[in-house]
Amino acid sequence: MNKVKIWTVAVIAALGLTACSNEDNSYRERYFTFEETVSLASTAGKYTISLQNAKGTADEISEVSDAWATVAPVATDGSEKTMIEVTVEENTTGAPRQATVTVKTNPNTVVLTINQGITNVNDPNEEETDQPAFAAAK
Repeated sequence: MNKVKIWTVAVIAALGLTACSNEDNSYRERYFTFEETVSLASTAGKYTISLQNAKGTADEISEVSDAWATVAPVATDGSEKTMIEVTVEENTTGAPRQATVTVKTNPNTVVLTINQGITNVNDPNEEETDQPAFAAAK
């Protein structure tokens, strides 16, 4: 009977240890993941973005969800906010577009949403607008 108790305790302890593995990132994801948004002009260009919820140089940057934007890390020391360089192509789609990228630093993760506006096709010098571009009637 004593051996049964010892084996039972050993099995319960082994199950408890496997449940507490280092692969469980739910705590990290809940408390160290932030969402940020940046809005950019419709023209092509390079923008340096400062992430508000991360410090130091980015350890890892995921691929951007759309091909019209690319993201690269900017070297900083550990005390400065994380900086990234976002390069976008001109938005000629006639509609605003959006892409996302994940930037990881230690210990924070920032999920950045990049919004790119549109320009009025009749007057390219007009300010950005969220209205659809004008298409001439045929």
